[in-house]
Amino acid sequence: MARSTGLVGGTRGRGRRRLGAAVVAGVLLAACSSGGDDATDPTDGGGDGDLPTCPLDALDAATSPVELTVWHAYTAKTAESLEALAARYNAEQDRVVVRIESQGTYEELWQKYLGAIPSEDLPGIAIPDDTVTRQIIDSGTVLPAQACIDASDADVSNLLPAARAYYTVDGVQWPGTLNVSAPLLYINRTHFERAGLDPDDTPGTLTEVREAAQAIKDAGIVEHPMVLSLTPAIMETLLAGASIPIVDNGNGRGDGETTEAVLDGEGVVDLLTWIRSMMDDGLLEVVPLIDGQVAHYLAMASQESSMTIETSTAATSVEAFLGGELDPEDVAGAPTDVTVDTGALDLDAGPIPGIEEAGQMQMGGGAWYITNTSADEVQAAAWDFITWFNEVPQQVTWSIEGSYLPFNTDAVDDPALQAAWSDKLSGRWLAIAWEEINSGLDPDFPGPIIGPYDQVRDALREAADQVVSGGVAPADALAEADSISDDAIEEYSFEF
Repeated sequence: MARSTGLVGGTRGRGRRRLGAAVVAGVLLAACSSGGDDATDPTDGGGDGDLPTCPLDALDAATSPVELTVWHAYTAKTAESLEALAARYNAEQDRVVVRIESQGTYEELWQKYLGAIPSEDLPGIAIPDDTVTRQIIDSGTVLPAQACIDASDADVSNLLPAARAYYTVDGVQWPGTLNVSAPLLYINRTHFERAGLDPDDTPGTLTEVREAAQAIKDAGIVEHPMVLSLTPAIMETLLAGASIPIVDNGNGRGDGETTEAVLDGEGVVDLLTWIRSMMDDGLLEVVPLIDGQVAHYLAMASQESSMTIETSTAATSVEAFLGGELDPEDVAGAPTDVTVDTGALDLDAGPIPGIEEAGQMQMGGGAWYITNTSADEVQAAAWDFITWFNEVPQQVTWSIEGSYLPFNTDAVDDPALQAAWSDKLSGRWLAIAWEEINSGLDPDFPGPIIGPYDQVRDALREAADQVVSGGVAPADALAEADSISDDAIEEYSFEF
């Protein structure tokens, strides 16, 4: 099994507070590409020699402060952290004024972005999620960060190689900075102890998850020991951790052309078969795959379930909730009719269990793109803000307060971050996530690059729903998903 933090969440808060896990849900919901794409070694630097110009000098030539708008999809503590960092940047210099604008969910942000392309009314920086990597490149609306790296002769050797690898396409790094996170297994320590399990040694594989769930159920502690919102992102990270692709051509990253999905492969079928068998044996409850879903968090907060898998980005908000520092009204869409005894909660986390071993994953999260539709001085201002954001002090704040892991690896040695990772509940969870990023993310297999990634994910989502709710055999559901994805890949083109 995998070691957990061994920290008792219940000691962080006392008494009853309205809502419970729904507060955590808002953060997790927010924290939450076709062929010929070469994901070359990002440490090589430089692209194919045909990059656009990064207008660095335009900021120096500006005669008044440049306004820079940033679109994001964060909530709760993560959103607060970004706002605070922008305010710090604005106070430290007088050339740029950053304005932070929330766009709701990642889906809402992307739809607004698409709608603004014809009029070129785009922000200076947009932060969509990883599923639109190929699309935003193909849109022609992005100034590659590689152009600014080359123009400024920036030293990027301290930027996390595995994370850069995901967003390096045809030798070009496209976003300037990243939201780095990792999935974790959140557990109820009390339930583990009552079942005779060691909560400091969390299940490391799906086989061990089944064994732990069976022990908890046999002890009569809860009816369904594990609860999941079975998002495609969770399924994909389990598959990528075992080097199982979802499309051909090296998961869309090979030298050839990506022509078809491989969702009907043995590894994907086996994963959905494990999920179905867990449900059939009463060990797993899968909550409906709908936008704004918070049921799995509520099940953990009310102690109706003992385990779930979710992102490390929730860490600071979970801690704030347990300590009575996060108001339910700060989380859009969260129910307010749930009462949870936070003093009785004893939450902890460990590495995500894998198909083969713990802590194996794929890259995900949001990426910061500089748009090329704005004036040169705005593009230069965007690079200046991103460069500042990647510096150690800001990366430390972003991790401690915003729950994202450092993109600048030098930040890991900062005393404040080391103290937070040692002494704070959220910090200890983030330390586990950092180890996952470093040891469990393969730079040669960091996740797929697919043009119609959203359509492939929808097909995988529908297949999972058919297996979970419709009683369809995994092989049959995935064969249909594979056919739908093949059509989407064949028909993909980004046109406006």
